[in-house]
Amino acid sequence: MSFNSIKKAIKYRVTYSGTKETDILYKRYFIDHFNKFNENDLKNIKELFDNFSDNEMYDFLTKKTNIPYQYKSIFKKILNEK
Repeated sequence: MSFNSIKKAIKYRVTYSGTKETDILYKRYFIDHFNKFNENDLKNIKELFDNFSDNEMYDFLTKKTNIPYQYKSIFKKILNEK
């Protein structure tokens, strides 16, 4: 899958998540910051959306649940943590 195809797939997924609240949350963390993600980051983000529900993603973003180890680095970038 090409870089632009991955971006389009993620953009579609986060724009039509099913609830207005998650659409707004995802826009804030993903769409508004697409320029800081490289191709590998986007593949990890797509994998996250393929493997976790919106409720699980919400819990990760709000730190209500521990982030799986293999995704910690991408969440640092998403959440602007050092």
